[in-house]
Amino acid sequence: MTVSKRHHYTPRYYLRRFENADGALWRLDHETGVVTSGNNERFGFKNRWNTLRNPPTGYASDWAEKQIAVIDGFASKIIAEILDGRFPADISKLAVAISFMHHNQPRLRRELEAVHADKVGHWSEDHWLVVRLKTALDNWRTYVPLCYAVNVIPPERDQRFLTSSNPLIDFNNKPTMLLPLSSRHCLFLSNDPAHANFCPQFTTCDVEMVAGINRMTRKNAWQYLYSCSSSFSE
Repeated sequence: MTVSKRHHYTPRYYLRRFENADGALWRLDHETGVVTSGNNERFGFKNRWNTLRNPPTGYASDWAEKQIAVIDGFASKIIAEILDGRFPADISKLAVAISFMHHNQPRLRRELEAVHADKVGHWSEDHWLVVRLKTALDNWRTYVPLCYAVNVIPPERDQRFLTSSNPLIDFNNKPTMLLPLSSRHCLFLSNDPAHANFCPQFTTCDVEMVAGINRMTRKNAWQYLYSCSSSFSE
């Protein structure tokens, strides 16, 4: 049986939306400050990132990657529809991808290891991967919004949205989330009934809003920031 090696790290279908017209993308290491140029192919994979080295009983080595590929396939189609100017009747399958983005991040693991070392300190890499993915699959319904809208940067403006390897922006004690979808589009997700009256819709982002979302993206990034230019400023 052939086991895949080139695995999704930050999904290629997602990073492609942040490339410039020439297919170029820049990555800033949030921890070191190093900026690297590349594209979605270069930055979207890590060898055996999702391989189970010693699979538990009932799991194959490729179990996680195959689950993630299905999730990404559904999410890619929904995002493509939205960026094409259409509003899908059901975006619940995108919520599965959002749930995985939220749970499959090293920062969350580090926090759990620091706070609950007695419970998780002995977990193997395989166990961590299974738990992250199963938690995402068990909790995806909490990421299905009551309503959503798309914030858009008009084509005549030079501003662009940044994104990161931890792209979901959520707020403590607030019923909203933000997810940059491309260098010009940012998804607004809400469970506040007050927003249902004006969703779904495309809304134009002013200069201050774009700068604010980019600030939150930088703050939220656990390691990598991505931009369609070599500049990561507002």
